[in-house]
Amino acid sequence: MAHDDRTTTAVSEPATPGPTVATHATADAAAPAGRRRPTRRTASAYAGLVVVLAVSLLAPSGTDASYGWWSLLPAVTLFAFVLTTHRVIEGFLWSGLLATVIIYRGSVATAWFDALFGQITDADNAGLLVRLAAIGGLIGVFERTGLATSFARAAGRLARGPRTAGIVTVVLTLLLSNDSYVSASGVTVSLAPVNRRFGLPRTFTASLVRTAGETANTLNPIGTTPVLVAGLLVAAGYGTDQLSTYLGVLPYLFHSMAAVVIALLLAARVLPVVGPLRADFRAAAADPAQAAAGTGRLPHALNFLAPVVVVIATSLTTGNIELGFLLGILLTGALLVVQGWTTIAGYVDTVIEGMKDIFPLILLMALAFVLVHGISTLNFTEFVVQHVDGAIAPQWLPLIIFAIFAVTEMLVTLNWSLYILMVPVLVQLCAQTGASVPATVAAVLSAGTLGISAAISSDVGLLTASSARIPLYRHWITNLPYQVAAAAVAAAGFVVVGLLGVTG
Repeated sequence: MAHDDRTTTAVSEPATPGPTVATHATADAAAPAGRRRPTRRTASAYAGLVVVLAVSLLAPSGTDASYGWWSLLPAVTLFAFVLTTHRVIEGFLWSGLLATVIIYRGSVATAWFDALFGQITDADNAGLLVRLAAIGGLIGVFERTGLATSFARAAGRLARGPRTAGIVTVVLTLLLSNDSYVSASGVTVSLAPVNRRFGLPRTFTASLVRTAGETANTLNPIGTTPVLVAGLLVAAGYGTDQLSTYLGVLPYLFHSMAAVVIALLLAARVLPVVGPLRADFRAAAADPAQAAAGTGRLPHALNFLAPVVVVIATSLTTGNIELGFLLGILLTGALLVVQGWTTIAGYVDTVIEGMKDIFPLILLMALAFVLVHGISTLNFTEFVVQHVDGAIAPQWLPLIIFAIFAVTEMLVTLNWSLYILMVPVLVQLCAQTGASVPATVAAVLSAGTLGISAAISSDVGLLTASSARIPLYRHWITNLPYQVAAAAVAAAGFVVVGLLGVTG
């Protein structure tokens, strides 16, 4: 290892703790070492879980059964368990197991392991897990080599106070929002320390990034989500050109437009700080020691931007974001080794440490796959749609779709799985009822975006909290009021669609 001052600054210093997916309640985390007693809330949640498991034995069973209202039970159980205990990983584990019990009864153990193996070996799901591991590796590099600090210093020169710091955060999120994973990881991990210097708590930074990230992505016709949705529309027989087809959807994305505006107004402090976030601001003001900035030599900030550009360019040209992150890791390693900031062995160790830090998120996503598979087998989505078809006038279908799936996405966020399941169904439903396809697809896209931006089960939320180094539950509860406001604006927009009589 080289012994110049650059190497010792970036590599030889003790590694800072990596980001964590804080899935346990603060009270539990603060328990003394040794034997730990469950909190009263946790004990009551597990007692309720036993009752739910017993009641679930009254449900029909088998993969071809008609479950009706029983299909809602795993999702509702997840939401209730997490709200009660704040233990997210366990919530997904037991909710997925509950769905498996309902379907398979006595063979639940074999069925659950088969579902887990089948889901993590699915090409799309495996790609997401690889993506998360690569993101963890890149975040580890950003933090442990000083790249995040270097970029934060560069960005900090644009920030002259709390308001400009918040605005810089939102603007960078918008610029990097072609993929919400890039904005959630890169912006959060680099700017949370900068904003902290101006008295802005990490939960505030996380809320700004998450509010603006995926929502801005949906407003960009070449973003990852729009490309998927446009492709699904064309494949379902609606439209022939993906770009023009998606442009028809854009005017109805009320939630995305409202969320981006809310993020900008909140950053500029035009909107007030409300709810639990106010306590975080008071705590940040009372603890200025966390705001101290380092002064040591660091790699140039362009070394931070280079992998981000590679990720975006690779995603646009190949459609393979996993490849983009892997190439970003390789490029960053080459740059830092050539410039003398680290060695090959040291860089590999740094990447591995970053991947270790994000493993709880990978585990949670694997459990989420099992849950999504279970509720799909229970015909959760089909049950919801069946109770809508024929019950309302076509001009009101977008509002009803948004209202229903806004609730379900807050319970269990299906993300892209929701679009894959619902877009073809909605194209057919609109053809049967005469409803507007662009407005109705925008409604389900708005509901999905709300879930990504607000639900505690969202992978983007998990990544944002992890990158900001804050407990997942704390991020969720401080972010929620602004997401509710954006959802209310979206609902009002779809009310206007109904009043204007917009149909197919």
